[in-house]
Amino acid sequence: MLTNSKRPDSGSSTRRFDEPGLRSGVETESEDLIWERFKAGSETALTYVYRNYSNQLFNYGIQFTSDRGLLKDCVQDLFEELIRRREKLSSTTSIKFYLMKAFRNRLVKALRKDKRRKEGEKISSEEGFQVTVSAEVRLINGQLDEATKKLIEQKLNQLPPLQREALILYFYEGLKYQQIAEMLGIRTKSARELVYRATRSLADLVAPHKDRMMSLLWIISVMKSLA
Repeated sequence: MLTNSKRPDSGSSTRRFDEPGLRSGVETESEDLIWERFKAGSETALTYVYRNYSNQLFNYGIQFTSDRGLLKDCVQDLFEELIRRREKLSSTTSIKFYLMKAFRNRLVKALRKDKRRKEGEKISSEEGFQVTVSAEVRLINGQLDEATKKLIEQKLNQLPPLQREALILYFYEGLKYQQIAEMLGIRTKSARELVYRATRSLADLVAPHKDRMMSLLWIISVMKSLA
């Protein structure tokens, strides 16, 4: 799902962020400098940020919902708000983390509002989200056959949703434990433990099938050593 998703449509009634004319020089600058240029009103920096991260946000959102229209709206609304408030935005050394955190907060609120509208009741904060497994499956670089991939997906889906998201954030998105903690609203120590429990649980789940997925077990062992 992550590999084939398209860039969110900007729509005719909203501002276009993917305008041509991006100077190649900005791509060699540090992210904190690019972000400061964006805050100062640079259209080049805005174009860079949107081109490099809007699709990543959209793909991350697919882990929570298949409602592409809702995701496009959330991405677009986020950038509209960032532009309106950019002079008041805090500094950052990681644009990706800054945007992912802001996007996740916005998406969670939108999903809760949408569920209340559809079901006429409040959504429990304990429900979590059914994270899809596309990102995790990419950890194996497409080396396994279809039957084995389906087995892996089945085992991944047996993990609690928060553990699946932690795996995505740590191993696929490359976030640090402190950043994961901020994203999920938990302590850094808890984030580290969450990733460790997820990798350990996944290893236990696939252990009975080790004859079919020795490469995956090797990857998990590496995960556990890193976690």
